[in-house]
This record gives sequence, C-alpha cells and structure tokens, in this order.
Amino acid sequence: MVLKDVRAKVEQGWTTTKKILATLSAWSLVYIVVTATHLGVAFSYDGALVNSAAAFDKASRTVSQTGTPQYWTAVNTSYDLESPKLLPYALAWVFRGFGFKVLILADRPSTSGDALRKEWRHLSPRGFVFNPDPANDHLHLQDGRYILYFGGSDRDIQEARKAGVYPVRVKRGKPAGGAEDYHPGSLGELVLPLSDFSV
Repeated sequence: MVLKDVRAKVEQGWTTTKKILATLSAWSLVYIVVTATHLGVAFSYDGALVNSAAAFDKASRTVSQTGTPQYWTAVNTSYDLESPKLLPYALAWVFRGFGFKVLILADRPSTSGDALRKEWRHLSPRGFVFNPDPANDHLHLQDGRYILYFGGSDRDIQEARKAGVYPVRVKRGKPAGGAEDYHPGSLGELVLPLSDFSV
C-alpha cells in the first residue's frame, strides 16, 4: 500500500515535470525563431499604451501656452501621473517575453524626455521614440520587422497600413478627447476588447 502511494506520487511528479519541460521547450523554440528573425511589435504611447490625460491636464494648468518647449517639458516630466492601459501593457510584456522587439512611439517632441525614455527602458530598450510629426509614424514602423501596431486613433491605424504592419485598435478610456479621430472598427481593423481599462 505504501509502495503504491509512493509510486503514484513519483508518477505524478514525473508527469508534472514533463509538462513543464514541454512548455519550456515550446517557449524557447518561439523565442529562438522570433529573435533570429528580428520580429517586433509597436505601440502608440499616448492613449494606447498609457492613459496620459492627467499629464496633459497638468501641463495645461501650469503652462499658459500649449505647444511651447515649457509645455512639452511639463508633459514629458509628468509621467508619474500616467497610468498604463492594463491589457496593452500586459501584452507588451508578453511579446517582450517571447523575444519580440517592442517599439514605443510617442507622438510628441522629446523636450526633457530623457527621464520618460529611461522609465520605459526595461520594456523597450533603445525602442522609445519621440515623433513630433504623427504623420511620419509609418517611417519608424518601416525601419524594423514589425508585425503588429497597437494604436488608439484612426491615424494610427492608417499609419500602420502605410507601413504594411497589421493594425490593432486600442480603445480609449471614458475621459479621453479627440473623438474626431476615434472611430473603432470603422477602418476594418481588429479592435482589442477590454483595452480601455487603465491600472
């Protein structure tokens, strides 16, 4: 009886070990293929990867004129007020774990943005790009082998298509502005469900 119990526990432990080894083998195979082919995914920063409305609100309250270097300094140094979008942020880390390069495109000037770039260095080493002209997003997407672009605006979807990258729409949270550039699903793109929630 005791021998039977020991044998059952050994078999159960061996079965669990085999499952773990099979999972690790599958992960390592995907990781090797992805890193060898230099595949990547890209995320629009404002409204897609993070909800940055609070940073823009603070900048509008503290600086009288928008668009000035002082305004962008206030926005770029208020990243502690931004909240990551739960599902896109988690997906970005999953892709990173499988060996994908992660590109983050912030459609704003880089004024005083070194601390913000440093904040995201673990998720996107050497891949946080300030792009003050959003109409040029496709140029950055063409630079690498990006297979997906997660964006919130209609323009993000169009820029992904210009670059030949598959677009995925991230939903905006309730207090987000810019409704004129936000029509989820209207361009035939995949809309990421539950992507409007922030941490």
